[in-house]
Amino acid sequence: MKGNAAKTWSLNGITITLACLTASCGGGPPDPESFSRPAALYLGQQPPGETPEPFAPGIVNTDAIELNGVVSPDGREFFFTRVIDGVFVMHRSLKGEAGSWSAPEPVYTYPDRAPGLAVDMAYSPDGSRLYFLGRYSEELGAEETNSDLFVIERQGDDSWSPASPLAAPVNRPDSQEWYPSVAADGSLYFASDRPGGLGEGDIWRAQRLADGSFGEPVNLGPPVNSEYHEGDTYVSPDESWLVVTSRRPGGIGGGDLYVSFRRDDGAWSEPRLLPPTINTELLDFCPMGTPDGRYLFFSRRTGDSWAEADAGDVFWVNTSVIEKVRS
Repeated sequence: MKGNAAKTWSLNGITITLACLTASCGGGPPDPESFSRPAALYLGQQPPGETPEPFAPGIVNTDAIELNGVVSPDGREFFFTRVIDGVFVMHRSLKGEAGSWSAPEPVYTYPDRAPGLAVDMAYSPDGSRLYFLGRYSEELGAEETNSDLFVIERQGDDSWSPASPLAAPVNRPDSQEWYPSVAADGSLYFASDRPGGLGEGDIWRAQRLADGSFGEPVNLGPPVNSEYHEGDTYVSPDESWLVVTSRRPGGIGGGDLYVSFRRDDGAWSEPRLLPPTINTELLDFCPMGTPDGRYLFFSRRTGDSWAEADAGDVFWVNTSVIEKVRS
């Protein structure tokens, strides 16, 4: 889309209209000059081509298990997750005025720096909020509660508020919610095993309302969702395509990345498996696009479960591979 172009479609009976400004829908981030120098933007790393590369070896990827790769809309902040003593801890690197990046440091999101799960981050379009998967309860302890979606609010340039869970109808007491992704209009895509789904996990969309709250989540339905497990999903800002992690038949490993494109009638196309350079016999998951639309971050992990995992890394690849799948 160009300029102020708008597009309307219907999702399971709900009419959605997206007015898209070029700067917020994959056409260009707030600082075009910065994004014209991608090596300086992404922790000084040389950008990849259509073959995935480990991201920032020795800085982000270490001997520990790492996952996620999330860049702020202004390009000054990079979040990822590192597993420390079995705990999933957010880490952050900041770009200084001189252009150098700080060493990654843990970010503790819960009140009084309490321990708890914090993983799978996604920015709001303006960078003022960071959504993530959390598991924390002051009364019960992190391991005794469902996973929910949390949010932290930016306070000043580099600090964040304590985390708070999203209200109903996004979070439910009888289900797990995980892996948020935010469209240009602020609407939230996420995975959940809530009632009404098609399989073990489905992708849902909650419209961002005028008062800042979210409407009742709507199941994307088939063919994105299936009787199998769909989970981690990244949706492009203009909602024209999404990358979903699925365990449906026909994949390569324990979980694979598929891309689905939105057709002119608003329906999603049959998900197509991304190339074998991206999908392997391991678990390939956690897709997240960059603000300039050029790159896709994803994660790769050993083992059939987290209890069995002994390695995990963050990768990135040029999004031109997605366009090749489209054609």
